[in-house]
Amino acid sequence: MVKMGLILVVNLHGSINSSAPVRKSLNELWVAKKFSASVVTDDEPTVGMLRLCKDYIAWTPVEEPLLADLLSKKGMVSKTKVLDKDALKGLGFKSHKELAAKMMKDQSRLSAVGGVLPYFRLAPPKGGFRRSMRRQFSEKGLLGKNPKLEEIVRRMF
Repeated sequence: MVKMGLILVVNLHGSINSSAPVRKSLNELWVAKKFSASVVTDDEPTVGMLRLCKDYIAWTPVEEPLLADLLSKKGMVSKTKVLDKDALKGLGFKSHKELAAKMMKDQSRLSAVGGVLPYFRLAPPKGGFRRSMRRQFSEKGLLGKNPKLEEIVRRMF
């Protein structure tokens, strides 16, 4: 049952008061800090880690336009250097859209792209969350598999 696709994962709680397996999974997903996001593949081990951390994170399948916007606005080469045109040329790409298209085509995680930090540092969303951050999406919250996560992430740029 291998789906293969890319999933956007956003940590909404941090890792305070979490168990050791949850902390380890958050580190492997590259979302150990609050409001950090990453792009991971949709395979069974990753989905298992997502379910283990469902009380701390939200996730949704990612589309190419959102991935291109994330790379252009929040992509980083190092902790202080942004992913700009010069950095893209060094990686062998002409634009953020080209890098996003290659990631979607190859189904590669953000950590598989050499020279780019494997996570995005986001801000709290403009206008607030508008739903509970303590409940699952099915219970009128934000956590877990959230099909409306894209609009929230766009407000977090």
